[in-house]
Order: sequence, then structure tokens, then C-alpha cells
Amino acid sequence: MASQDLILEMLRNPPDLNEPQPVPNRRETIFGSLISFKILACFAVFLRLYTRFVSVRKSWWDDFFVVLAFLMSVTGGVAVLLADDRGGLGRHFLSLDSEQRRNYLLFFYISNGTYVTNTALIKISLLFQYLRIFRTGTLRWICLFLLALITLWGLVYSFLAWVPCFPVQGFWDRDLQPKCYGYGFSDISSFAITFETHTALNMAFDLAVFLTPLVLYREPELRLRKQLWALTGLFSVGAVVVFISVWRLFTIVESKAATLPYIDFTWNAPVPIILSCLEIDLAIICASMPIFWPVLSKSLAQIIVLTEVRITEHRRLSRGGEYELEHSGRDGSIKSETELTRTMSKREVNEHYRDRYVIEQVDPLSQGVGLAQTGVETNIVGRKKSNWSLRGP
Repeated sequence: MASQDLILEMLRNPPDLNEPQPVPNRRETIFGSLISFKILACFAVFLRLYTRFVSVRKSWWDDFFVVLAFLMSVTGGVAVLLADDRGGLGRHFLSLDSEQRRNYLLFFYISNGTYVTNTALIKISLLFQYLRIFRTGTLRWICLFLLALITLWGLVYSFLAWVPCFPVQGFWDRDLQPKCYGYGFSDISSFAITFETHTALNMAFDLAVFLTPLVLYREPELRLRKQLWALTGLFSVGAVVVFISVWRLFTIVESKAATLPYIDFTWNAPVPIILSCLEIDLAIICASMPIFWPVLSKSLAQIIVLTEVRITEHRRLSRGGEYELEHSGRDGSIKSETELTRTMSKREVNEHYRDRYVIEQVDPLSQGVGLAQTGVETNIVGRKKSNWSLRGP
């Protein structure tokens, strides 16, 4: 659709240019949400890379794809901020001048392309991470199938996003009269269908990737309360990512990709754009947490007191004060064991060396009647070997 035709289409059903600006359209909302979550994602990626390259020194393809996804996320976030600053994001499209409209379409092209590509990259990274765990068996084949399917899906929609028009610059410079399709907004119907199908497939793949590792709950080694809480926390973050994906699908279907109740890209786009950025950032955090959290929690345990220790005294002998360190001479010096035994009667000495505690220290293998047996006992319980390992290579 040419630039003049687009403006004419908007003028047939114009918005109220004086209506109050919604909260998601305000600059403080856009900048605050994007920058804060970008900082959290940056911190998570830094801890992940530090753990992989410094602590365990076992990096792999999943780290590469997470870093690539983060760099594209930063690029898309900068494009959104520039669209707000120079492209009129959050205001009515008809109220913008020609330069602002061109800037918005350019920055939207960058942010949309990075988002579409990122939805595939972060899932590919997670699947490579699963392949570290599932070494053999059915789950490994499921991961490989999803990896191939999501890679193909990502390539197709990334091409649609990065090459929406011929020539490409015709997407933001409509005076070139380009031939566009899909994301290029040749018509309202194809434009909305492209957004809706990608978002629906993205949600379905999110669910598939999210549900795959739930089998870990069946592993006996993860039945400790601490491990279950950690795994539950991780899946909770993943559930939030899926929820945002569903929410974004709802907003796109409801507004028909920012064309209902009237065509107004800059006014209707902030909510889906903010959700897109939050979805990717949370997915990056979710993918990085299993890598750095065990090392981080272990380090915190060394500097933070997590256990209170109480020391109590229990006297074994009925007569008070019959401990070696409690007896002192008139000069204040501590009596030796020989001096102590001299002050005891013969009967007390015999009782002293028949004491359970004393005998166990002298003869740890003692099996006398009424004496507690001591020693080291090792129990080896055999179980069927798993088809996958919890530790990486």
C-alpha cells in the first residue's frame, strides 16, 4: 500500500486526535518497562557466561544462541526507544509529519525483525540446553524434532520480517512504490494474518518447550525440598513467559494487528510492543537461571549464615564436677587425669572405666551388652540407570 493510499485509508475512519493518552502509550511506561527488564536480562546473561566460561568452563551452542538473542533484544529495544523519541510511538499516526512517519516505520522494521528472529533463537537455545540433559531415549528425539521444526519456523518468519518488501527500504519509504506482502502491509487482511499466525505458533512452541522438561519432577534425585523449590521457581518464570505470549496474541487478535477500531499503528502498537520485549527478556532470564543459580547459591551460602548452631552440655556422671577440665588445684591449675583418678575412690574408678562413652572411645568395635555399637555403615542401593543425566558434559 502506497503512502498516499495509507493516509487516505486512515482518513476514512479517523481517530479522535484529542483523546487522552493511555498509560501504555506514555514515554515513562515504555522507557521504564524496557530499560528495567533489559538490565535484568543483561545481569542474567553475564552470570551465565561467567559460570560457563570461568567456573565450570563448559560452554556450548546454547550459550551462543542466548548471547545472540540478547544482542538482538538490545537492538530491538533501542529501536523501540528511538521509535518513541523520534517516530511518534504512542501518538496518533495522522498527527505525525512525514519524517516522523518514516522514522517510525524504519524503527518498527528493526524491532519487529529482531523480535521475530528472537522468538526462534531463545527456543533453540533452550532445546540445546535440554540436549545436555537428555542424552538418550525418547525425550532426546522429541527435543531434536522440536529443534528442527522451530528452526524451520524461525527461518520462514524471519525472512518475512526482514524482507517484507522489494526493495526492502520500500517498507519505510513508500514513495519507492515497493511490492510488499505479509509484514509489508500490502493490505490489512494479509498484514493481520501474518501477525496472528506467527503469534499463535509462537505460543504453541512456547508451551511445547515449556512442558518438555516437566518429566524432571519424576526423577528420584529431585525429591529433595530444596531442589523441588528451585525447579518450581524456574517453571514459574517459564509460565510467565507463556502467559505473556498468550496475552500478546489476545491483543493482536483484538486490535487486528493495530488496525482496529481504526488504522493507527503508532497509537495501537505500544501494548504488543512492550509485551514482545518483556517476553524475550524473561525468556532469556529463564534460560540463564539454571546455569548460574547453583553456583550463585553456593557462593551465597559461604558468606551468609543460614544455620543456627546451639551448643548444649549433657553430664554423663551423676556427681557434678567430675570432668577433667573442671577440676583445678588450689593454685588455679587444671588437674591432670592422673591427679583426678587419685582423688576418686576405687569404686568410682571402676565405674569410670565401665562407662559406655569411655569404652566406645577405647574399643569402638565393642559389642558388650547394653553398649551402643559404633562404626561406619555403608548402604549401596542399586537402581536402574537413567537414560539422561542432570549434569552437563
